[in-house]
Amino acid sequence: MPAIKPGSLVLVTGASGYISSHTVETFLDQGYNVRGTVRSKDKGEYLVNLFEGKKGKFEYAIVEDIGVDGAFDEAVKGVDGVAHMASPFHFNAEDPEELFKPAIKGTVGVLESLKKNNPDVQRVVVTSSVASVMNSNIKPPHTFTEKDWNDVSPKECEEQGKNASGQAKYRASKALAERAFWKFFDDNKPSFDGVAINPPLVLGPIIHQCDSPDSLNTSVAVYYSWLKGQKTEKDLPAGGMNYVDVRDTALAHVLALTKSEAGGERFITGNGPLSGNDYVLEIAKDFPDLNHIPKGNDDSEFKKKLTAEAIIHDGSKATKVLGLKYRSMDETLKDMGTSLRERFNF
Repeated sequence: MPAIKPGSLVLVTGASGYISSHTVETFLDQGYNVRGTVRSKDKGEYLVNLFEGKKGKFEYAIVEDIGVDGAFDEAVKGVDGVAHMASPFHFNAEDPEELFKPAIKGTVGVLESLKKNNPDVQRVVVTSSVASVMNSNIKPPHTFTEKDWNDVSPKECEEQGKNASGQAKYRASKALAERAFWKFFDDNKPSFDGVAINPPLVLGPIIHQCDSPDSLNTSVAVYYSWLKGQKTEKDLPAGGMNYVDVRDTALAHVLALTKSEAGGERFITGNGPLSGNDYVLEIAKDFPDLNHIPKGNDDSEFKKKLTAEAIIHDGSKATKVLGLKYRSMDETLKDMGTSLRERFNF
């Protein structure tokens, strides 16, 4: 598939979200025009104001429920490429179907709408997750790559239903949605192709509509709890997560849509392991006025031990194929803390 060039129209679903708003901005900054789907006029107008004066032009279409048949029928018309990013991210669902329906039907729905109303589109990039890669039964240290699939969480949800853990329900929704994404291509053989982006914990500055800390997305809310002193030394070192900067994941979506060799591939955008210990050390360095932060351990051997005992989501393929270069942890955490303090004035 030839590269989608600047000046083309790209559809970004769920455009008002944390990662997707950065993705829209990255497309616009590089001269692509963007049609973003949102659930309300209020969310759409926020983005219109946010992206005023950008190199590319932004417009929005309202899609109130991505799980409805034909939800994207109008939105897909005339676009050259799609970044499908609309999907729930939380661990509070009582019934797994609360997550499964929008994740799976939304993903397949946008593909069906393209097949029906815009079969000449060139490529669809879907926002998946390392949740669809990782196997929670494997203990660290271990490295996951794009060859791995999470079959454990869907099985837990199938066997336990509402009694499955919140994390299993979310992880299963991502795994099943991505499976459905690739199955569509196997079954239908459309003229367009697909790419999956699989980020771990996504961190960095916020630009989307977020009026209170209670409405922060799940990943940033974890950092915010450290920033506000809602955790103590007893919660340290709190390791085990991998992370990526939101701006790097946004760029990965753009590169995946524009580089011909990305077609048919999955890309983990992992920048290595991160712990609560990293949070508090960085906060103490960047914001010395916040004296309520737990004291971290800056010993180099201790930090090496944490890394050596971590699960790794290998993000090197995105660098080799897409040319993605990852920001440093220091830059990600500092910029995130600065944006949160500016947004919530503390």
